[in-house]
Amino acid sequence: MVLRLITPPVSEPVTTALLRDFLRLPLGQEEDLLERLICTAREVIEQHCNLVMLPQCWHLQLANWPQSGRIALYKAPVISIDKVQGFAADGSEVLFSKDDWRLDTESRPQRVYLRRPPYITIARGLEIELTAGLASEPSGLPETLRHACVILAAHLYDNRNSAEAGGLMSSLPDMVAQLVAPWLRRGRL
Repeated sequence: MVLRLITPPVSEPVTTALLRDFLRLPLGQEEDLLERLICTAREVIEQHCNLVMLPQCWHLQLANWPQSGRIALYKAPVISIDKVQGFAADGSEVLFSKDDWRLDTESRPQRVYLRRPPYITIARGLEIELTAGLASEPSGLPETLRHACVILAAHLYDNRNSAEAGGLMSSLPDMVAQLVAPWLRRGRL
C-alpha cells in the first residue's frame, strides 16, 4: 500500500504572526523559516496521530485486490472518496461506481468496503483518491491542536542547530505529546 499526497492544505493551522509572537521575534524576521517550521510541525503531528487537520487530497495505491474487500484508510477523518478504480489484466482502467463501494466512517481506521461486481475483473491493483480533513479552515480546528503546532514549531526553532550537531528528534516534546494525546487514533474523531 502506498499513500501519496496529491493536494496539500491551502493554509496551515497557525500563522507565522502567531508563531512570531509566541517566540517574541521582531516583525519580518525569518518568515520563510517560520513558515517551514509550521508546516513541519503540522506534518509531524498529523503523522503521529494519523490525523489530517485541514483538507488534503490523497492517492492510495494497492498492488492487489484485498481478499476481504476491505481497505483501511490511514488518513482521517475522510471527507469524501473522490475516485475508486482498478486495472484490468491489459492495463485498462476500471472505474467503480458509487454503488460498488461503501465508506465506513465509524471504524478506526476508517475503511472502504468494495463490492466486486461481476462485470469487474481486477488483475493489477486498485487506486483510491480521497479527501480528508478535520476542519475546513484553521479557525475550525480544536485549539489544543493549533497550540500543539505552535509549541512544536517553537521547539523546532529553538533546536534548529541540533541537526548540525547530530541530534534527531526521536519523540515529541512532552507538552506537545500531552496536547495531541486525545487525538491519537484510538476512538472516535
